[in-house]
Amino acid sequence: MEATRATLSFTPALSKRLIAKGIAALPSVQRAFKQGRLLMSSGTSTAHLFVELTGAWSGGALACGMISEKGTCVGRAMSQILNQQGHARFWFFEKGQLNDSGDLEAALSELDAGDVFIKGANAIDNQGGVGVLLGVEEGGGILGKSLGYVMSRGVEFILPAGLEKMVMGSLQETAREMGSRRAQFSTGMPVGLLPVAGQRFCEIEALKQLTGVEVFHGASGGSAGAEGSVVLLVKGNREQVERVVELYKELRGDNRFAELKVEPSLCAEHKWGPCALRNFLYAENVKKGV
Repeated sequence: MEATRATLSFTPALSKRLIAKGIAALPSVQRAFKQGRLLMSSGTSTAHLFVELTGAWSGGALACGMISEKGTCVGRAMSQILNQQGHARFWFFEKGQLNDSGDLEAALSELDAGDVFIKGANAIDNQGGVGVLLGVEEGGGILGKSLGYVMSRGVEFILPAGLEKMVMGSLQETAREMGSRRAQFSTGMPVGLLPVAGQRFCEIEALKQLTGVEVFHGASGGSAGAEGSVVLLVKGNREQVERVVELYKELRGDNRFAELKVEPSLCAEHKWGPCALRNFLYAENVKKGV
């Protein structure tokens, strides 16, 4: 029987909803969330997963690192948290209950094999590599503080990232060239890049997990509000593809994520030395109040 196909476009926001739904459906994530421990670094991708797992948004800071119109930056709501504790906010669930103590070391010390750690990624390459941008120099933020526990103990490590984050070349090679103090000029804050060993989870993995279809990345780009979109071809039997179509309609109509909005830090407030020194638009942005 001939396969059924559908061509679908996903904006970055729609992709985050899909990826969150796919991760939430993973048996290992369901088991860790309900019976064990699940630690998530806060961010726009993991905020969607927070909603998918709990059914509602708790409010609070979202993006730590972000790419804004003015360049690489820190979410405004997160700046104060970073200044206070040196890492982003996180969510730590134990047997389905949110432990909101804010003690990262205590949460990490509880993790064991069978538990899950989730951190949004900034880049994926076509060799299966996954990378995270580093702006916090002291300790590497949540990722830097968590890697030792996660990798040594065999905690499952999931890195959600939409296909709009696909990069050319090898992340390993690019990482060797980057660094917050290697670039003399930058737009936004200068950053480093850390390739990490974990499970990439993008739209392809999400659709396979939820419906079993084959997925092909056909194109990227967009305009008129759809900037950063990806075009995906899904292929399977008719029942599978019809499930994808219904899922797509459901994702477009889901309004639970209306409050997940972020804005970059104001340069006049966020006076990080390397940014002020290397961001050649810094003085202009301070003057404009952005």
